[in-house]
Amino acid sequence: MWPELVVGAAFVCAVTRGDNFPSLLTTNATLAVIIDREYLGSEYSPIKHAIESYLVFAKREILKHGGVNIQYYSWTSISLKKDIMAILSVASCSDTWRLFRAAEDQHLLHMAISETDCPRLPPDKAITVPLITKGEELPQLLLDLRTTKIYNWKSAVVVYDDTLSRDLATRVVKSLTTDSSNLRVNTAALSLLKLETRRTPMNVIRASIKDILSSVSIKTVGRNFLAIVAFEIVELIMEYAKSLKLADTKNQWLYVISNTNFKYKDIKRFKQLLSEGDNVSFLYNNTVKSSTCTGGLQCHCEEILSGFTRALDEAIVLEFETSSQVSDEEWEAIRPSKLDRRTSLLQSIKTYLLQYGECDNCTSWLMKAGDTWGREYQQNASSSDSSAELMSVGKWRPSDGPSMSNELFPHVAHGFRRRNLPLVSFHNPPWQIIKTNESGAIVEYTGLIFDVVKELANTLNFTYTVDVVKFGRDSDNNSSNSIREWSTEVATAETNFIPELIIEMVKNKTVAFGACAFTITDKSKRDVNFTKAISVQSYTFLVSRPRELSRALLFMSPFTGDTWLCLSAAIISMGPILYYIHRFSPVYDYKGISKKGGLSSIENCIWYMYGALLQQGGMHLPQSDSARIIVGSWWLVVLVVATTYCGNLVAFLTFPKVDIPITTIDELLGHRDTVTWSLTKGSYLETNLKYATEPKYRELYEKKIEPRSYKWMIKNIVDGKHVHIDWKMTLQYIMKKQYLESDRCDLALGLDEFYNEQLAMIMAQDTPYLEIFNDQIKKLHQVGLIEKWLKDYLPKKDRCWKNRHLVEVNNHTVNMDDMQGSFFVLFLGFLLSLLVTVSEKLWHKYVTKKRKKIIQPFTT
Repeated sequence: MWPELVVGAAFVCAVTRGDNFPSLLTTNATLAVIIDREYLGSEYSPIKHAIESYLVFAKREILKHGGVNIQYYSWTSISLKKDIMAILSVASCSDTWRLFRAAEDQHLLHMAISETDCPRLPPDKAITVPLITKGEELPQLLLDLRTTKIYNWKSAVVVYDDTLSRDLATRVVKSLTTDSSNLRVNTAALSLLKLETRRTPMNVIRASIKDILSSVSIKTVGRNFLAIVAFEIVELIMEYAKSLKLADTKNQWLYVISNTNFKYKDIKRFKQLLSEGDNVSFLYNNTVKSSTCTGGLQCHCEEILSGFTRALDEAIVLEFETSSQVSDEEWEAIRPSKLDRRTSLLQSIKTYLLQYGECDNCTSWLMKAGDTWGREYQQNASSSDSSAELMSVGKWRPSDGPSMSNELFPHVAHGFRRRNLPLVSFHNPPWQIIKTNESGAIVEYTGLIFDVVKELANTLNFTYTVDVVKFGRDSDNNSSNSIREWSTEVATAETNFIPELIIEMVKNKTVAFGACAFTITDKSKRDVNFTKAISVQSYTFLVSRPRELSRALLFMSPFTGDTWLCLSAAIISMGPILYYIHRFSPVYDYKGISKKGGLSSIENCIWYMYGALLQQGGMHLPQSDSARIIVGSWWLVVLVVATTYCGNLVAFLTFPKVDIPITTIDELLGHRDTVTWSLTKGSYLETNLKYATEPKYRELYEKKIEPRSYKWMIKNIVDGKHVHIDWKMTLQYIMKKQYLESDRCDLALGLDEFYNEQLAMIMAQDTPYLEIFNDQIKKLHQVGLIEKWLKDYLPKKDRCWKNRHLVEVNNHTVNMDDMQGSFFVLFLGFLLSLLVTVSEKLWHKYVTKKRKKIIQPFTT
């Protein structure tokens, strides 16, 4: 006997040491009942007696597999012991939250009954039941919706009528704006608008509603509206909100109707006033008025204690069954912790209250939301499916607060809610690329527009089907059995014209929008709406890439013709100058030096100066100082000239000299006599140039020509005789195609970019979704996705890519083209020498022959 007791005691000690709270198999749970005498006042004694009596009943009839220890406290300033498992408190709101903070770290189960307009404790950690007077549920209801973030408004316009008393209105405002450390929500800025409806004629009420709503500025007060009005006023507010454009995809309207009940609640009548794209929800009273309804503080106390003891009994049974299947050591390792036990007990109590709770359950409010987005495009659905509907999204009871089956505003949270939207499109690379298989069936939608549509579908939560129409190049293609891949023929003109078929489909709401890239024009805006620009295409022109000029006379390039002429004159003139200074200098007579030979002839002086210019020197030097000064000065000139020439020659070898390119519109018009130009027929540019007032653009339009064919146009552009004006993107593809065909970089783009053309998708003029689509497109631009997607369809970089405008400059190795000029000079010198030799021979022969004819006298 004694050994068994010792082992059992050791086991209990081990269990107690293993967790802050022992197992329910060895120790009874402890419940702390805190009843604040100061809060209850005269009700303290009856409520305490009722709780004591019910706990005696519960321990006897409900808790059959274990026990529970009860500790009673009549004030809230207590020190919670570690052996306490749960708390039942009846106290004010501030004391309830203070108790919760004290018990939170110890993972205690807190069951709180508090005053009205008190924020509920976190539902995953505690149970809160506010004591609400019938007919005054609205402040607590709105507070519950706010604290659970069912709506999260930073500002709101509150429209209320006489159904809300002054005291109740004050409490409602406090519920919507209260900011404390217990609430993890932002405070809201409110704009209050009062409607006088009591004993007021209906026409006066209508005028008042119109005046009040007309004064609302969305930019100032925000887009959230809370209408707390009578059932009869709801329709009037909905009508004027729609007429004043206060109801759309971005504005949220919550109608709170308090003068309804279980029998009188014809909410379905409001769905006729719902329009496509509205965000409207209704919160209406569904209270049952019956003598069988129960409630009050004692009822809630007994109901919560009933749920707690039942949950505790189930937990004891479950722990016993689990521990009986494992060893003591295994049970010690797997037994529930204090946090696990709190979670399981809390869930069991909530389930019990939801299924069997009766206290104040006659009081309830229902929530319905309008299902409006995308319904008018459901052409194949029944008429009921294509019109707005009201769907239940949740309910509210005082005992357990809001219970949501969906979002209060489903479209704000989930967009189109996976509704299928019909679209219309056609093949027009790179904007819309529609690929088909061998049998003609469409296998893929790609292109920039469909990249954007896929992202919009993902963000706004819709699916889509595409109605493909034939237009432009597709209408001339009778064979649809080939897979349509990307071609270099970007159809500029096809974006500038919207087919009547597509316009009618968009206007008649047969499709939600046109998934096509069209040019934004004032003419088209009369029929359809354009989204924010998907892409902006600028116009430029395609010209022949500037070619290197002939390098045969490269050695002449460092100096201009005037410089060469001056150098030649200097050589010719310096020779005679040196000769005369040398001849007339008295130094030779003074020193007795002979003037024969050397620099005594003009020819030798000229050749000396020429040799000095080439830094070769000469055999003779003048003896006089005057002549030597002239020679020294010439050497300095030669040093400067030779150095300048060598430096410039290196520069010309490194940087090839090219033709002057056509880079601007003004330069193009300046070459009007030698160059022609063309535009894409039917393009946005042609239309704008036709009505342009600026002279240069008028001339650009009037003197354009129609190219005979694509090959003719490219050939003449390469030859430098023609210029083609189009989208920069289109011209890049033409350059790529020409490079692949010829393996040469013969084409270049001009530097001028003009007439930006905006491309966008189209929607119906009265569509409510234009703004939200524009917002999403703006975000795609801001993060750079559209630019990235467009680059995926642009030509890939090649060796022509780096310098689409200018000639590339690289490290240059001197080749035969650079040196051919020197060989030409050598050949010219050889030829000139040969001619001089022949001339000398002829002259010698002539002189010899002439001498033979003359009779010379014989003398001795």
